[in-house]
Amino acid sequence: MLFGSVIPRYDIPVGQALNLSNMLEETGFHSLWFTDHLQPGRAKTVLETWTLASAVAAKVKRVRLGTTVLCYTYRHPSLLAKMAATLDQILEGRLDLGIGLGSEPQAGEHMSLGLEYDSTPERYRRFHEYVEVLRLLMGGEGEVSYSGRYYKLSRALCNTPPVQKPTPPIWIGGRKSRMVRVAAELGDGWNFYGESVEEFETAMKVFMNACASIGRDPKTVGKAVFTTVLAYKDDGERAHRLKLLPPSESLETSLKKSFTLIFGRPDEIIKQCERLEDMGADLLILRDLDNESTSLKLFALEVLPSFL
Repeated sequence: MLFGSVIPRYDIPVGQALNLSNMLEETGFHSLWFTDHLQPGRAKTVLETWTLASAVAAKVKRVRLGTTVLCYTYRHPSLLAKMAATLDQILEGRLDLGIGLGSEPQAGEHMSLGLEYDSTPERYRRFHEYVEVLRLLMGGEGEVSYSGRYYKLSRALCNTPPVQKPTPPIWIGGRKSRMVRVAAELGDGWNFYGESVEEFETAMKVFMNACASIGRDPKTVGKAVFTTVLAYKDDGERAHRLKLLPPSESLETSLKKSFTLIFGRPDEIIKQCERLEDMGADLLILRDLDNESTSLKLFALEVLPSFL
């Protein structure tokens, strides 16, 4: 199993985020990842995803960089294809391109910013075309054309080739059954983000059945779990970490609200990671609720060595 860590974008100075990227690379994580909300209610200030990722790309030398996940309506696929191929060149072939429909509260974010947001079933067809255009522009040669309901290309030039061929891996974020099936069909990888291990287990069954129905070997598709990690060594650290959770009537509810599947002392966390691995996950993408990445540092020191 591989492990990635999320670079925070909320309520953090750019310099601190860049320093964290260097520190997390040095601690041994396989990859660094970026979320993609424009106006999350839980933050006073927000750094834009792709700009921050580009700045980090110029600093890191070993780790892969990924997005978990880009909301597809923020950027036209023709533009994102060029952005992604350029960043893959900067990274010398270490980009993972994660995209999805967007999660709450992105409907409200779109409305407040005057952006189009489709909540109808047609969004799945639009997203399907989106992925096709991305692959065509990043993996094609010369001039390409495309005629879909939502996207059209007319002799578009494929003039920004990525290092990875035919394209950087495209990871599709999916939690609900419909999007999990889309990931099984279109993705080089599937990225799950949910409230519990049991929810992941159910989604994994949907994913495996979807692969079987289209004759695709699920081993050829990466399977990631994006989750919050809350790690501590003793009761004092535990009390401090719990203050980071959203207030609720119970610890279980707070963990669900914060999408925290990895929680406890290092020995407990090792068992939790092993359980997710046994269920089929081959990559864990860990988010810390603390912008000092306190839990991630402890995870790297006490948990990562058990999986090397």
